[in-house]
Parts: sequence; C-alpha cells; structure tokens
Amino acid sequence: MIDGKRVVAWTPYGRRRTYSILFQYLRRDFEDGLIDEVWLYMNTDPQGQEDDIAYAHQLAAEHPTWVQLKHRPEGVHLGHLPKQRYTGLAYREMTDPDTVYLRFDDDVVYIHEAAVENLVRARIQMPAPTAVFPIIINNAICSHFLQVCGKIPMEWGEVKPYCMDPTGWANGPFAVRLHEMLLDHIDAGTVPELYLYQDFPLQPGTQFSVSCFASRGEDYAALPEPGVLVPDEEESWHTIHRPLATGAPNILRGDAIVSHWSFFPQHPFLNNTDLLDRYRGIADKAVA
Repeated sequence: MIDGKRVVAWTPYGRRRTYSILFQYLRRDFEDGLIDEVWLYMNTDPQGQEDDIAYAHQLAAEHPTWVQLKHRPEGVHLGHLPKQRYTGLAYREMTDPDTVYLRFDDDVVYIHEAAVENLVRARIQMPAPTAVFPIIINNAICSHFLQVCGKIPMEWGEVKPYCMDPTGWANGPFAVRLHEMLLDHIDAGTVPELYLYQDFPLQPGTQFSVSCFASRGEDYAALPEPGVLVPDEEESWHTIHRPLATGAPNILRGDAIVSHWSFFPQHPFLNNTDLLDRYRGIADKAVA
C-alpha cells in the first residue's frame, strides 16, 4: 500500500519475451511493499501463443497470493475486432474505490526504483485527471517534452506533441538512440537526470499512447455502469473522451520513469540490436 491505497499493477498480457523482463520489476516492487497485486489480463490467442499462455499460468502458480490471471468477461463480444480492442473490457475488474491501478504494456522493460511510489503518490494527490502518466521512454509526446527540456538532442530529429509523430512513434533509429540513452543512464546510476523540471498537463482531447499510467478505482466505480467504458477503446476513453467530458487535463509526471520497448514500425530496427538483452540483464540484477 501507498498512503493508505492498495496498488494493483496490471497488464494486457500477450508476450512472454518482454513481460518476463517487466515481471522482475513488479516482483521487486511487490517485495518492497509498493505493489499489492499483479494482474495479467489475458489478451492472447488460443493458437500460436501456447508458450505465452503457459508462462502466465506458471507465474500465477508460483505466486498465488499476489499474481492473478484475469479474463475477458463472459458473454461480451465486440465482433471481429483485433485483440488489442478488447483491453478496454478489463476495467470492469477495477472498481475498488480504495485502489490505485497501474497499467503497464507487456513490453514495458524498465521501471525506475522510484517510479511506482512517485506515480502513485501523484495520482492520490491529484484526483481530477483521468490518468497520470510517467515519463515513458519511447513515447512520442514524452519525447517531445524531454526534447523541450533539453534531455534529447534536437539533432536526433524534432518530435512534435503528437502521439503518432513520425519521429517519435515510427522512426526506428530514433528509438534505438532513446534506449541507448536510457541504458547508459541506468549503467551510470544517473536516471534522475532525465526527470522533467515540472509536471506537464496534457490538454483534454490529446491522444496519448497508454503504455503506462495510474488511474483510480473510484473513477471507474462511479460510471453509469461500473467499470464499463463508453467508448470501450481504452486509449480513446482515457486520453480523449473522458478528459473532454470532465474538462480536467491528464498529467505527465516529471519524476517517474519507465521504458516502453517498441511500436510496430520500430520493430525491425530494435530487434536487430542487443538492447533487449541489456534490459533483461539489468532487470535480473534488480531482484538479485
């Protein structure tokens, strides 16, 4: 618990390759008393992902007191949509008003040791936003603010404040440089040098890639149908529709840092490096 609130870290789960890195940090923060439960919301295909599914069940069996598998609600069908569209149904599980929910993509591959505590405290202290985001390395809007604050060289390519900016979202060599920058800071013990000098509000209606954010169970509990998002696409609801309805901007927190591995246009470039192996080695040391 943090400041009297339970903390549940949850993930739309599908890929063992990267989640096995993320899990090391979640285990560290559970053992440090910052996280109370870890949920894997199963967003897998029954065929072709047998190893991914087996790994999730293995984690739940090895850690039955704090790791839970969650599944799509029975009887709810969205038609022939890609599985990524089903993640908005997960919020039907998140209606405990005394819980802060931390969402992590299954390819978040680094969580700074101060990130969870700082992000949850910000979430508790600022009740108005729909979502409070950390600094996400490899997120276009975060890269824009990091560039504005002089943390990312403009020579790497200018990033505009748009979630699918051609440089910040689709440029593979730019993503490689971002990860190299963060990994060098991790190795040097200087990750806080990447902190922003303030929190930044995100104008209501600004779409933001939701690789990681903190939200409140009481907000989902207060919906006309508790936990039912309308529209049900989670990124649109959290970053466009809900902020426009409330008039409250989402917040980018300046002193919490995580790293998101890859958007699909970046895959060919990142997969041709040893960067994921470097992240895995650092994660293993975090719980050694």
